[in-house]
Amino acid sequence: MKAVLRGVALVAVLGLAGGCTHADRQAACPGMAVLADAATQHVFRPGSPAADPSNVLYTVQIVRVKGTCDISKKSRVAGTDLDIRFRATRAPNGQAAQYVVNYFIAVTQGDNIVRKVPHQIQFAFAPGQAAVDFDESVSPADIKMTEGKHPWDYQVLVGLPLTKGDLQYNRNIGSYGQ
Repeated sequence: MKAVLRGVALVAVLGLAGGCTHADRQAACPGMAVLADAATQHVFRPGSPAADPSNVLYTVQIVRVKGTCDISKKSRVAGTDLDIRFRATRAPNGQAAQYVVNYFIAVTQGDNIVRKVPHQIQFAFAPGQAAVDFDESVSPADIKMTEGKHPWDYQVLVGLPLTKGDLQYNRNIGSYGQ
């Protein structure tokens, strides 16, 4: 996973949707974005062979990441808060169901992963419901800037923990980077 984060953190990020609490300080905040390679996950029915679209139980996407930051120059800390929007879809003829989605928040500085923290969120489909949007507000942690570094030298990336098989499936069906 570290290689995936390194390889795509610089070039495959969906639009940087972060911002600071004050418009004039926006450029000073760490970047906040969805990691494109890890934005979509297809969850298959238990016991079914993967890689077949007819076996998809549901699909979840991280749709958007917005953020705010508060920078303390004296302590060299950038405090960030994230608002993450998810969307899950499935066939519209399903029963009511509840699921848990695992995701991660990674702080990077250049090609280095400074911190990676797993999270999870629960969501539910009503009977016959084909799509549901749900949100999570997270304060991932303060970013302690090392000597000579600035908040904009860091990036906060949000993604779904995918296997190599998940990534290949996304690429094969064309959901990469959507």
